[in-house]
Amino acid sequence: MPSRLGEIPPNIRTVTARATVATLGPAGTDAHAEATRHFGRVLLADSFNAAMDLGLSDDVLVLIAAGFVERDEHTVVDSWVDMHFRNFDRMSLVATWESSTKPMCVAVNLARAASMDTMRSIAIHPATAAFARIFVPDATPRYVNAKPIAVQWAKEGRVDGCIGSLDIVQENTELEVQRIWQPTMVWCLYEPKGSALDGT
Repeated sequence: MPSRLGEIPPNIRTVTARATVATLGPAGTDAHAEATRHFGRVLLADSFNAAMDLGLSDDVLVLIAAGFVERDEHTVVDSWVDMHFRNFDRMSLVATWESSTKPMCVAVNLARAASMDTMRSIAIHPATAAFARIFVPDATPRYVNAKPIAVQWAKEGRVDGCIGSLDIVQENTELEVQRIWQPTMVWCLYEPKGSALDGT
């Protein structure tokens, strides 16, 4: 039977409170928030790829968002499915669950644009591109590896605005919240093959 929203599977739950997990940083990402909810110690990496490498080198669990996608200005360069298949012989997928993200928002730097409707550039994590197309279809996306970095770019005036987590945006007086929503994400928990949870 699947877990309820926000709960990890019962067979994994007893392990996580004392376990170390690697996931995407910096502090303030959805991955950081989800890892902190369930695990005793959280190691933050600059990318999900770096988190996977950390899991392998330090023999710890790794928490990856199923929505993971990485891109440059022109094309997708990596994704969850590519990462999953690349590591099929080194990592075991031991649990998946669905959980609400932190509330997200579109925020505008009022020194650069008067409102969401007048934004011409927006910093986003590639996983939030669908929301950018819905809420700010005329803004050109600039891609970053984590929503807190998108907020930083908007704060610095490198773009007109961003899609970020509401709590991080609200720490920055330069930004004004324009639209708020809260979707869910599917989380994938990995362990190096041959470790305790893996059972091989």
